Amino acid sequence: MVGVLGLGVGYRGILRGVAHGWIVDEPPAPAAAIVILGGGEDYRPFAAARLWRAGLAPVILVPDVEVRATEALGLRPTTTQVILGVLKAEGVPESAIVKIGQAVTSTRDEAMAVRTWVNTLPPASASGPRLLIIPTDPFATRRTNSFFEKTLPSWDVRVVRTDPVNIDVEAWWTNEDGLISFQNEFIKTLLYAVKY
Repeated sequence: MVGVLGLGVGYRGILRGVAHGWIVDEPPAPAAAIVILGGGEDYRPFAAARLWRAGLAPVILVPDVEVRATEALGLRPTTTQVILGVLKAEGVPESAIVKIGQAVTSTRDEAMAVRTWVNTLPPASASGPRLLIIPTDPFATRRTNSFFEKTLPSWDVRVVRTDPVNIDVEAWWTNEDGLISFQNEFIKTLLYAVKY
């Protein structure tokens, strides 16, 4: 009985350790911009607004996410409309919001859109900190950090862990959302490593 109990406690510790080893969570610092990635509308734009209100960046970059069929029919708002609505409700003025990209569908598209935006900025000495803050879900942090650093090698990219309410990182394996999130990010990370 003690052995079974020990095994139960052991696997939990291992799975918790796997999650903590996977997650990138960097301290935010004064930045040129806060970047919101598409998806995660229930937590990413809220985190971005909190970081903006803390005075960490003058602008928030919002991707123009590809419009889905039901959105095109007007049956529901687009991802971009929801993000913009959350920012407005959280007190972020339009003057602090910059839309980037066009019909983006992936983290890769978003990174390319951010790269296009940073290339419009004045030289480093005049543009302030060459740092970006990206709040995103815990399991997406590793891939996001790696790909943005690869895409923007002369920039400091700070990925800030932003937990969705439906995933408990300390017990991610105990519910379907946690399992799917970790599994999907593991596969996406491998795909990005091979493809890009």
